[in-house]
Amino acid sequence: MTQGRAVCTIIAKNYVAFARTLAQSFLSFHPGYKCYVLIVDDFEGYVNPPDECFEIVKLTDLKIPSLPGFCFKYNVKELCTAAKAHLLDYLIREKSVERLLYLDPDVLVTGALDGLYEKLATYDIVLTPHLDTDYPDDDLLPDDGYILRAGQFNLGFIGVNASGNAQKFLNWWKPKLYQKCVVDLLNGYFVDQKFIDFVPLFFEQVLVEKDMGYNVAYWNLHSRRVRSEKGQWKCNDGPLYFFHFSGYQPESNAISNHIPESLARYGFSNRRDLRKLFAQYQELLIANSYQQAISWPYTFGYFKSGEPIPSDLRLHYRSLPAEWRRFGNPFESEELKRRINVEVSSMTSIEQLNAILNSRAWRWVCRYGRFKNRFLAPAQHLFAHLFGIRRRVIQHSEKR
Repeated sequence: MTQGRAVCTIIAKNYVAFARTLAQSFLSFHPGYKCYVLIVDDFEGYVNPPDECFEIVKLTDLKIPSLPGFCFKYNVKELCTAAKAHLLDYLIREKSVERLLYLDPDVLVTGALDGLYEKLATYDIVLTPHLDTDYPDDDLLPDDGYILRAGQFNLGFIGVNASGNAQKFLNWWKPKLYQKCVVDLLNGYFVDQKFIDFVPLFFEQVLVEKDMGYNVAYWNLHSRRVRSEKGQWKCNDGPLYFFHFSGYQPESNAISNHIPESLARYGFSNRRDLRKLFAQYQELLIANSYQQAISWPYTFGYFKSGEPIPSDLRLHYRSLPAEWRRFGNPFESEELKRRINVEVSSMTSIEQLNAILNSRAWRWVCRYGRFKNRFLAPAQHLFAHLFGIRRRVIQHSEKR
């Protein structure tokens, strides 16, 4: 066992096929390293820890204050990201990890990550940016507005070490995620990512890793080409270290379901270089029981009595921290159940705006606006100019 080096990820139990695929790919390059998986919801009867190639961490291990309320106020995406700083802190303190990489579960490791671990000997925090090259001006997605809303850095990867500086960073990040790990574009929040825009300003020894072989995903495909060469994956002129299959679903034909296919810059039809890699990843997920696991229930999606928890009720609960003690365990609260569908219009305004900004209709409106300004307005001006000349000629001839 290589002491002090590890990788970790976070899932709800229905994503266990992704975690298995990540862990297996990582361990194929680093067989002596440790792999940890935080499963945020109850997994008894679904996942048997001794059968896995990773060590399972439970949410209760992290000693997060008021844990039932923490799990109630966030949906599954928000909860998994909100627990990230607590997990990193736990593994450094309790498991004596000295150099730690976090990878999202939908990542496939395709090359050795020794370079990242070595950089954690010099730097305390390692980040990867969403972009290294600007997007083409083609009115397709993703575009710069898409990235501005999500943040400069993609938190499908982060590396930290056990230094005092890294600990100060985690101590700063934890309360941010405890209180504000939400998708709230109106107020500038996007789960764990947007906070990290501040990190190069607030902390020392931060490396922005720009090697194009790390964290390749749908948002940076415009500057990257992948290929398999003698059994090794390459990206542009160097190694492909890991590919992030963000938004990919094996049952879909899209590269990422985060973007409507009609607006996506790339699909498999114009990115043939991706077909083999995605086919390999699909096979691995299916071999790791994706089809069985993906439908497993999310524990915190329901009250203890079995009723589903609507998203607007989570938002309502989150807006009333002064009443949390009175509610007790929110998953057992009869009063919260009675508030279902109460004050829906006031509770969901932010969610409605976020839905609009990410909807296909809004994309078409934006595209039409750009089309109008770029093509229709000049054409209208041209025709007005031409017809204005013609009208003046006619008027002049009539006067004669």
